[in-house]
Amino acid sequence: MDSNIIVEEIKKYIQQNILAETVQIDANSNLKQAGIDSFSTVEIILFIERKFGVSIPDEKLLPENFKTLQSLATIVQELMPEAPNT
Repeated sequence: MDSNIIVEEIKKYIQQNILAETVQIDANSNLKQAGIDSFSTVEIILFIERKFGVSIPDEKLLPENFKTLQSLATIVQELMPEAPNT
């Protein structure tokens, strides 16, 4: 799955369910600075696991993997079984 599609799906979820309406983020926005806290991170993990059918293993639960939408999309791509190795 294309990383831009993954970024847009996660972005849509975060903007609709977590962030204030006035907060805008893009693929490279620092999510912590945008207002994402540890509780919100758990919600995002659960969304990703449901939406993309992947399970994020403990070794991937690192701060750098949750820094931006792009870093989240990279993890999703790595975990998706049908992801082509490019």
